[in-house]
Amino acid sequence: MPVSRAAMLVVLVACGGGKPAVTPPAPTVDTAALAAELDAEQSELALILHHDRDRCPDMAARMKLLWHRMRTTFARAHELQNDPALAKQLTTDLKRYDAVAATRTQRMNADLTTAAPCVRDPAVVDALMTMPTL
Repeated sequence: MPVSRAAMLVVLVACGGGKPAVTPPAPTVDTAALAAELDAEQSELALILHHDRDRCPDMAARMKLLWHRMRTTFARAHELQNDPALAKQLTTDLKRYDAVAATRTQRMNADLTTAAPCVRDPAVVDALMTMPTL
């Protein structure tokens, strides 16, 4: 029994024409950009601690705004932990900032000593207690 071309076309279309399913490409993540963003947020924290060291309400308010952005950035970094290759690449990208981060941390520690004017301010303490961490 001969099959007409129209019937064959209907069968091919109904079955997807025999084409293999297209797998969407894996999403690309710019780990270098994420590392730069994390470093920039740490830099902003250092500026807040230094610039607002005598203005406690301003320090607390600016830290809370920074924390909001940092939570988003940290969530993206945490998400990468599900992919070992991306996690490794982010770690490599972050290492580029190690030297500057160490120097910056020393400056932040100098600005936020036990003798610093805002270290015991309730709003600053509250802000510090809610600081997100990686």
